[in-house]
Amino acid sequence: MNIQKSNFSMRIWWKLAGLAGVAGVFALVAAPVAARFYPRYALFQPSAYSSYPYRSFKSSIADTLSKEAKFANLVDELKEAGLLDTLKQSGPFTIFAPTDDAFNALPKDIFRRYSQPENRKKVLQYHVVSGHVTPDRVDSGAIATVEGNAVKIAIASDGTVKLNDANGKHPSIVTQNGVIIEVDRVLLPPDF
Repeated sequence: MNIQKSNFSMRIWWKLAGLAGVAGVFALVAAPVAARFYPRYALFQPSAYSSYPYRSFKSSIADTLSKEAKFANLVDELKEAGLLDTLKQSGPFTIFAPTDDAFNALPKDIFRRYSQPENRKKVLQYHVVSGHVTPDRVDSGAIATVEGNAVKIAIASDGTVKLNDANGKHPSIVTQNGVIIEVDRVLLPPDF
């Protein structure tokens, strides 16, 4: 009788272990899928798998931007404003990184105003967030920047993350001292 009871409890334990294994596999498969339903979180806190081709855990934000040809204008502008060295420091930082196309799309009158040294620094600081962007900050609908004003966050009907009027491009680039989020427009502070 004891042998039958022992076999029965062993079968129960094996079934529970199998069930736990299936649940574990489901969790591993479902986590990346869940990120598709919460794109704003995935954009600001990318996991290593989502940015695999862009992983730069040994490079700073400044070094990573310098290596990417599409950010050449941004790197030059950050140097001109004296901010590139800041993005080599420990951080963490999040930077909304406009591509060269975004800088080239600025209207001439806005670019003229932007080109003044005090305005350049102000606009570029508006692209930098100090610290990690947590889900609470994302859920608030706005993220305070180093410049002082907040960037508004919204989810478009097609699931893209809007930062003011710009689109945040997924996947973000993870670096040693923060995250780079590519944007398709130069963000302008509300009082610019």
